[in-house]
This record gives sequence, C-alpha cells and structure tokens, in this order.
Amino acid sequence: MSGRTVAAIACLVIGVALAAWSLANGQMLLAIVGFALLFTFLFLVIEAMNKASKPTHEIKPAANSAWGMKDEPVQRSGNIAADGDGEGKP
Repeated sequence: MSGRTVAAIACLVIGVALAAWSLANGQMLLAIVGFALLFTFLFLVIEAMNKASKPTHEIKPAANSAWGMKDEPVQRSGNIAADGDGEGKP
C-alpha cells in the first residue's frame, strides 16, 4: 500500500472515532477536527479515482478521421434495394 492509501485509511478511522466521541461529549472543537479528517479522506479518495481514470498510455489519433473525410461522398455497400429508396433490405 502506498503512503496516500495509509493516510486515507487513517483519516477515516481517526476522523469517525474523533467526531463520534466529541459529538457525544459535547466538544464541538474536536468534532470539527474529526470532520476535517473525514473531508481529507474524501479528498484523497476522489483524487485517487481521478488519477485512476486517466489513461496510462497516449491515445493515438485515427489514421482516417471523419472530419478529414467530410467532403468525400458516402461509400455504399452492394446491399442497396433495387427500388432505389436507398435502404438495404435483408
């Protein structure tokens, strides 16, 4: 496990315990510290998800992109119906 993972788990465990204990005993300052640890945990989790969603390799552009072929006529296959309506029928 990386250091960020250990830090996130520690923030979660300590933050929940500190917030619950301090709210039960009426100590609002410690409750705020507990909630700050919980928000730090959420930040670390969202940051890890954003990092994981990025591709690990470069995405290559297509060799024949559609935008470059915008002025070319549409190529049709040989399945066009004989009546000329333009739709192929099975």
